[in-house]
Parts: sequence; structure tokens; C-alpha cells
Amino acid sequence: MTEQQKKTAGIAITSLVLGIIGLLTVWFCGIGGLFAIPAVICGHIGYSRVRKSAGVLAGEGVAMAGLITGYIGIGLLITVVPLLAAIAIPSFVNARDRSMQSACQNNLRLIEGATQQYALDNANAVPASLAQLVGPAGYIKKEPACMKGGVYKLPAKLDDKPTCSVHGTL
Repeated sequence: MTEQQKKTAGIAITSLVLGIIGLLTVWFCGIGGLFAIPAVICGHIGYSRVRKSAGVLAGEGVAMAGLITGYIGIGLLITVVPLLAAIAIPSFVNARDRSMQSACQNNLRLIEGATQQYALDNANAVPASLAQLVGPAGYIKKEPACMKGGVYKLPAKLDDKPTCSVHGTL
């Protein structure tokens, strides 16, 4: 049988296709690993079948290419994805912290505005507690809460600012 008459092992072709897809998708949160690992498995099976076929099947090179692309995909998965995660995770944590701080600052502004309204309605008196500002008939509908568990403290004088035990003042 000539080389042109030999049938290429389908599993060898599958290995190469999976390996290429694995290389192209390894950058997307490690999705390439879902393709690279089966590429290696199919590559070993395909290579073995071609070698054992006594010349009936072709595709030894295709299976080898599938193995190589699969192993490269796994290598990238093991090295690059953790590196990308090491860069991204601190950024996400910082963004979350900034968001919590911004929410707390907004709560402090809300408390300050409610304190000013209370003072206008009560001859420049400062509320003794946050409970005096909150409620259906109050200046704030729902008691604000710091996302990091801080406690809000009302100002002692009208000119002072409210504070958070975690984030400080405005």
C-alpha cells in the first residue's frame, strides 16, 4: 500500500485539532486545559494505533503534532494561568476594597446630611444617636451599614463630621 492509499487515523487528527484548540484557548481562564489534556490522551492512543497497524494506518506525524500541541497547552496552563491569576486577584481585591470605602463614604455623606436636617428641625441640636435619624418618619429610611463592619459615630458638634471606625471621616 502506498502512502496516499493509507487511511489517516481519526484519533490522531482529533488529537491535533484538540491540541490546536487548547493552545488557542489556554489564555481564556485556562479553558485550554479542557482541550489540551484530551489532545495528549488522543495523541498517545493515535500514535500507538498507527505504530501497531503495521502500515495500514497513516498519521504518526499528525498524532505526534497533537501530542506536542497538547503538552505545550498543558505547560502553558501550568505556568501562565497561575501567573495571570497572581496579577488579577490583587486587582480584584483592591477594586472590592475601593468599592467598600466608596460605599462607606456615601453613607457618611448621608448621615451628615441627615444630621444637618435634624439640626435645622431641632434648633441646631445634634442627634444623640443614629436611631434618631432612622425610621419611616426619620431623615434616613434604613440604617446605613459599613460593608467592612465599621461603626458610624455621629458628630458631637454641628461643625464636626460623622466618622466610621474603619474608614475614618469624609
